[in-house]
Amino acid sequence: MKELILREAKVKETTGLSKSTRWRLEKAGDFPKKVQLSPRAVGWRAEEVIQWCKERCEAKKGPVGKHTGAAGTVDPEARGEAL
Repeated sequence: MKELILREAKVKETTGLSKSTRWRLEKAGDFPKKVQLSPRAVGWRAEEVIQWCKERCEAKKGPVGKHTGAAGTVDPEARGEAL
C-alpha cells in the first residue's frame, strides 16, 4: 500500500493547530515526527496524523453536560461551588 504524506497546509487543516504549536508538540514527543522529503520540503505520514487526532479526541471525551450548562456556562458543582 502506498504511504500518503500530508504537507503543511493539509496538516494544519486536519489538526487545526498552527505550525509553531505543532513544532512544540513534536519537540516534546506529543505529535508525529515530520518526514524530510527534500532539502526544503517536509511532510507528515497521514496515518500517524489521523491516529494522533483520534487519540486526542478520545482523551478529551467525557460525560456530556458535566462541566458546562446548556448555554455553555460552567456548572457550579464542577467548580466545587455550593448551589
